[in-house]
Amino acid sequence: MINNFFNKAIYSVLFVMVILTSCNGQVKPIIQNDISSISSDKIPFPKGENKEVRIVTGIEDANGNLWFGSIGEGLYKYDGKSFVHFGMEQGLNSNSIYSILQDKTGNVWVGTNKELNRFDGTKFESVPIVLSDKISYFYKNSNSISSPTKNTIWCMMQDRKGIIWYGTDEAIYCYDGKAFSRFIDNRTIVNKDSLNLKGVFSILESKNGNIWFAECAGEGVSSFDGKTLSTIIPYNEIGRTDRIIEDKQNNLWFATAFKGIGKYDGKAYTQNFFKDQDLNGSYNILEDVSGNIWFDTQNGLGFYDGKNLSILTEKEGTVVKDFIPILLDKAGNLWFSCKGMKLYKYDGKTFTNYSEY
Repeated sequence: MINNFFNKAIYSVLFVMVILTSCNGQVKPIIQNDISSISSDKIPFPKGENKEVRIVTGIEDANGNLWFGSIGEGLYKYDGKSFVHFGMEQGLNSNSIYSILQDKTGNVWVGTNKELNRFDGTKFESVPIVLSDKISYFYKNSNSISSPTKNTIWCMMQDRKGIIWYGTDEAIYCYDGKAFSRFIDNRTIVNKDSLNLKGVFSILESKNGNIWFAECAGEGVSSFDGKTLSTIIPYNEIGRTDRIIEDKQNNLWFATAFKGIGKYDGKAYTQNFFKDQDLNGSYNILEDVSGNIWFDTQNGLGFYDGKNLSILTEKEGTVVKDFIPILLDKAGNLWFSCKGMKLYKYDGKTFTNYSEY
């Protein structure tokens, strides 16, 4: 029933082909000064060969600008009036973007399939993930070896202490504002289940301060409480998980690729909460300001009000049925993407088109 925009078979092959190596060194940004681009009041048609590309991630920055990342068509910034496009010509490592984050200092980080870019408001920098060459008691490895240039940054999260966490093909990396470290190299961590945390698609800091990881290479969902890292939901129960969220009642929800939408109440995990018969999975899941849960399905847009599940289709005004929830903005609007770089905003009553068609 549930639609995941990734081709899972191809995607799995690509993941296996990734070279899983360690990386060490310091941040050495490559500065790109030319950020000139064309603005428009709509998201334009795809310009590449693949006309079914889509927006897959989005954030709202501190100034109210919306940033949308696509697979193949680069990055768009929307100021409420017009969209400005940023691509490789403006300094991005790649036009395939999987994650975006604004840190507490105002920098916007862009995670691509060729590592990281950082935007300081005037220019993009290419930021290689390399580990500190300083020998530290707390870390096992201190060699200065760069990570592969094609390491995909699937997700990013900044915790309440200011540390930025990056989920990549090869490891979880942390950045303290000065240097990178590989999370599991920290000697103070009790790695209860000997986890590697390779291929992490989603990282969440829950309200109690625990850090959650959704890993796709066989380790399932794990949690770090500040001392101990341990498996909470085994891979055979949850499978590949693309997104974790925490709702207003402190329940965790999981958009999985093959086992439906999952729910964890802090004690027990419920697989396939909505009893999806097809178990195809979902790419993303969001909670709106009223506590409603939204996610993508093959038959339309999933909407759960805490009691009843509804599938919104064209008849309910969603225009197309392959909607994927991307972003909840500060005004309470929901943003959804569709194939072909289509983008829609939902204000609780009406879907408004923000694409050229």
